[in-house]
Amino acid sequence: MTTPSDTAPPELDPVPTFTRTIERSLVHRAAVSEVLVTDLLRTGRETYVAGAQLPLGHAYFSDHLRTPVTYDFLLLLEAARQAGTAASHRQLDIPAKTAFLVSNWSIEIEDLDALAPGGRPGELHLTGRVVRREGRGGRLLGVDSEAVLRVGDKVVARSRIDVGAAKSEDYAKLRFLQRKSVPPLTEDLGPVLRSHPADAADVGRRNPANVVLGEPRHSGGTVSAQVEPRFENSSLFDHTYDHIPAMVITEAARQLAHLAGAPTGAAVTGCSATFTRFAELDVPLVATARPLGAASGAGHPAAFTVDFRQDDVSVGEITLSFAAAPAPAGEAL
Repeated sequence: MTTPSDTAPPELDPVPTFTRTIERSLVHRAAVSEVLVTDLLRTGRETYVAGAQLPLGHAYFSDHLRTPVTYDFLLLLEAARQAGTAASHRQLDIPAKTAFLVSNWSIEIEDLDALAPGGRPGELHLTGRVVRREGRGGRLLGVDSEAVLRVGDKVVARSRIDVGAAKSEDYAKLRFLQRKSVPPLTEDLGPVLRSHPADAADVGRRNPANVVLGEPRHSGGTVSAQVEPRFENSSLFDHTYDHIPAMVITEAARQLAHLAGAPTGAAVTGCSATFTRFAELDVPLVATARPLGAASGAGHPAAFTVDFRQDDVSVGEITLSFAAAPAPAGEAL
């Protein structure tokens, strides 16, 4: 004999809406135009479902020479970061004035074809989980988050983001102790270029404002360049920073990989990044890329490791993998 509970269908996750963005402070953004998350629905103590609208045109995320056009991996990673950040505040009782410091993040693209834009902004569904990391006495140390990203009924990517957390006053003390001085702010430094910037087309960009590297230097099998973003770029620096954020460093790794041999028409399909120190604004940050192998039959490296150093001390390392670039017109496949 069966009971109604035996035959009831499994409970489905709620469906997010895409009519308006959530409160910008929940995702640590100053500009409403930079908020991607449109809905956040709690499904458990640590789990959630979120919606994010993927813009058809964005000054930074859509500025690429890539063919065919697809939504960028950093756009997806930013959507996952925003959803996890909002869920951390709403569901884990983390105060609003808490700094989140990315220690590592990764994303794997599983269906690049499903990331081709249509005639309307894309609707990204995120199914995620956020977990508090605590020390003695329940002191908050950070949050670990992961998400499955879907477009329609297709899984397009999986992400993981781990952050450290510090109250605003503790963060200021930490920065002073590490530097032995108060760090400068992006709004105080203004436009700063330490060398001739890399060519926009060579790093896969149309707009020179989105170039974050100085002049590249080739040595043997590696390519190096200083990380030199424009602080006035409001997409990369949405608010005031006292360090170079993880998004900019990851973009620098992608651009340097293009200079090291990744075709500008190839999309990033995998990213794994670890950040071990703050990347200071007032000390040269040097990135060095080396290829890890060649794509089968393509003749181009398929993966790269990029190391970031300040004063010869590593501040992070990023590994990127690329899809095979489409063959030029007229070339046999």
